[in-house]
Amino acid sequence: MDTVLRTRKAILLLMLAAGPVSAASFDCAKAKRPEEKLICASPEVSRLDSSMASSYKTLLQRLSPEAQNDVRRSQREWLAFWPISCREEGEPLNPKSKDAQNCAAARYKDRIALFQGPDSVTGDIVLYPVCMYGIRQSDAEVEWIKYAQNVTYFPAVDLGQAAHEKKNLAALIDRWLRKDISSSGKAVDAASDSETGRRFIGSLSMLLSTGTSSYFYGHGAAHPVSSYSTQHFYLPKARPMLAADIFQGNQWQDGLTALVEKQLKKDLADSYYIDSRADLRKLVIDTAHWQFDRNKLTLSFNPYEVAPYAAGAPSVSLPWSALMPWLTVQVRNEVSRK
Repeated sequence: MDTVLRTRKAILLLMLAAGPVSAASFDCAKAKRPEEKLICASPEVSRLDSSMASSYKTLLQRLSPEAQNDVRRSQREWLAFWPISCREEGEPLNPKSKDAQNCAAARYKDRIALFQGPDSVTGDIVLYPVCMYGIRQSDAEVEWIKYAQNVTYFPAVDLGQAAHEKKNLAALIDRWLRKDISSSGKAVDAASDSETGRRFIGSLSMLLSTGTSSYFYGHGAAHPVSSYSTQHFYLPKARPMLAADIFQGNQWQDGLTALVEKQLKKDLADSYYIDSRADLRKLVIDTAHWQFDRNKLTLSFNPYEVAPYAAGAPSVSLPWSALMPWLTVQVRNEVSRK
């Protein structure tokens, strides 16, 4: 037994002396560029590089040639983007810097998450991630800010794979997914950082729902500005959702507003600064604030909409039971199912 233990210890010491085993997607013995050296210097980034290469290959294999070209374009942009975005104060990328390695790991995780997103909707309409990455030197003349960065991403439909009987629906969903977001990544504002991303979120069975997060920081400003909105596609009619798809009649507008107001005043106390219920009503009936699941309706508000910036992004969740008299028959039947 002593011989076995000594042998195991000797093997362990040899492994430690040899240093970390690289799992990068390329031969680290041939690494020359700073980003390649950083990948090889960090076991975590090396592992993520290998994982990303695998996810990238898997994604391309299931897409049409047109969608493949879109993904390849964004990959080239990303490969140029992350090494610059991980520089420290505009200096050349330092492969040995822990901050740079941590930055690279975060960039890789974000990219892998996009590759591994949902691969279809309605079971047979294929999705893929559309991404745009832009970076250039900042012209804001703020000493500690060297680069302006712009990132945009959203799911899109691979129209090249849509079955003939689903082509119209696929095109409608693709147009809905791209609405108000696909043009935001075409140019880089050289005096600000921004990120806009759209992802699918949980919802009711008759809906496709996405959430869109936006971040904007003007270089030199006191703080960034963030916002969040939701978008909903009503599958039975193959069109964007209307409030009338969820609520019937008109009484729900005042009733829902009263419930939301009561909860906001309780949660925010003196921080609640809406002047009148009519002002709140305009926000409450806007479906961009709505998020659904089988148990509740949640209304989320952006900073400054109902309270000061320091209050963050308040939200109110209401059980469907409190809204039952106003719901359409279809929604009532779904949320009542056990």
